[in-house]
Amino acid sequence: MSKRIDLIASLTKNYHTICDVGCDHGLTIIKAIKDYNVSYAFAIDINEEPLERAKLNVCKNSLSAKVSFLLSDGFNNVDFSFDVAILSGMGGILITDILTKGLTKLNKCDLILSPQGDSYLVRKFLANNSYQIIEEYSLIENKKYYEIIKARYNKTNYNYFDLYFGPSLLRKKEDAFVRHYQKLKAIKQEAYTHKKDLSLLNDIYLYDYMLEDKMEKVNYYKTNYYNKLFIDDIKRDLIIIFPGGGYNHTSNREAENVAIKYNTIGYNAVVFHYRETLDDYKTLYPSIVKAILDLAKLRNVNNIYLNGFSAGGHLALHLANKIKEYNLEKIIGLILCYPVVSTKKECINQGSFKYLLGDESDKLNLFSEELNVNINTPKLFIWHTVTDESVPVLNTIYLLEAYNKLNLNFEAHIYPTGNHGLSLATKDSVIKDSDANSHIASWFNLLAEWLEQ
Repeated sequence: MSKRIDLIASLTKNYHTICDVGCDHGLTIIKAIKDYNVSYAFAIDINEEPLERAKLNVCKNSLSAKVSFLLSDGFNNVDFSFDVAILSGMGGILITDILTKGLTKLNKCDLILSPQGDSYLVRKFLANNSYQIIEEYSLIENKKYYEIIKARYNKTNYNYFDLYFGPSLLRKKEDAFVRHYQKLKAIKQEAYTHKKDLSLLNDIYLYDYMLEDKMEKVNYYKTNYYNKLFIDDIKRDLIIIFPGGGYNHTSNREAENVAIKYNTIGYNAVVFHYRETLDDYKTLYPSIVKAILDLAKLRNVNNIYLNGFSAGGHLALHLANKIKEYNLEKIIGLILCYPVVSTKKECINQGSFKYLLGDESDKLNLFSEELNVNINTPKLFIWHTVTDESVPVLNTIYLLEAYNKLNLNFEAHIYPTGNHGLSLATKDSVIKDSDANSHIASWFNLLAEWLEQ
């Protein structure tokens, strides 16, 4: 019996009814019923041949009365309930597709998943659909690497590293897990030596931070913290990232993944997770200012740029408009991505200001940041999409008018279509694959050129 199948079957203990999608030989079902007291199982496959093999194996083990068989493309033909669904032995993209199409059939049941590659996409699906990863395992069998994920319906906020590597795997760092990523890193390093492809360097930095514990977490106020992603000890410009999240939380799609992209073009980066403690502006801003002033004193920090997404853009712009007041003279540039800017009724994002101001809604106009732009506000790189329904593009237009009125330096890119919250606009950073857009993703290359001017 395969170690992987045995481990998957062991996770079915204490469940009454299981549903195995892509059941293949039916071995997981047999093990679950015989050794882990599962009462009944549904075996599903898209092809007749593996389903027939599963029937034969179940019959040989005298378990036919405890198993039903169904020819179905994923959950399409499912009209019964079950306690846990198992999807293993297929790629992460296919698992994600099956779960997406069958989400209503799952009825919030537990999931046991073992993707062959693209585990990040599976975990991203779980996070986006309010599933918590409660157990994870890694193993190498017949020279192949496997991950096994058990998830339960319970909304949980994960950061980029949790989603990429797995929250439990990242903390346990089992031998198989470490060996797998050491091997991947060596392969990528060899390829980068020959090709100098920045996407390879992106992965190398990502593995480095995990394998060598290079990323430093600093709690700067209550449960709020920032992650330092510094390339080395050389003095470099620092980019401080404020993810979006409506001042309610911080988005994992606009965080460490963006920081590592900055690493690839020679910049140190810090990601502020500034909404772990939901305090209003009276403590939010001063605590961040103090943290930035501490970072500015580090010997390997040169100039500072602020990069804000959505509500994080409002936060970055607020700080940039008060450089003199907050003694933040090291800040020389502002990078805004579909930012919340204005409190004017035609473009206000009500939710953001509700969480920022708390009970002091009478102070709303003080935080309409296009009105606070001044001669000390630094140069600006900004992008937005015309069809953004969450944060209307008027926010950017009003800000550009304020910059233009004072003859301040800015570069703006307005894309004709695209949803809100696109981050890097690549497949691994958007909520839906259909939101990925290579044209919009060009914003980062344009920014890299702007930073070098």
